[in-house]
Amino acid sequence: MWAIFGIILIGAIISLYEIPSLVKKKWRREMIVYFLLLSAGMTLAILLSKDVSIPTPLDLLTEIFSPITFYFDRILS
Repeated sequence: MWAIFGIILIGAIISLYEIPSLVKKKWRREMIVYFLLLSAGMTLAILLSKDVSIPTPLDLLTEIFSPITFYFDRILS
């Protein structure tokens, strides 16, 4: 509970530091990207603090390329 509160508090402090300069420069697209990346990072941090296992991108690549590897292994053996 306190870890989640701390993560949200740190995210809010970072936002309070970064957002005024983006608003002042009228960088709308950069603000959207900023919020997307910040929310993704905070979500991952909260999930890690709750000991949720997060698969790596390597697992997805293994699932995609394992049939291809099996096919070439069968042909070349």
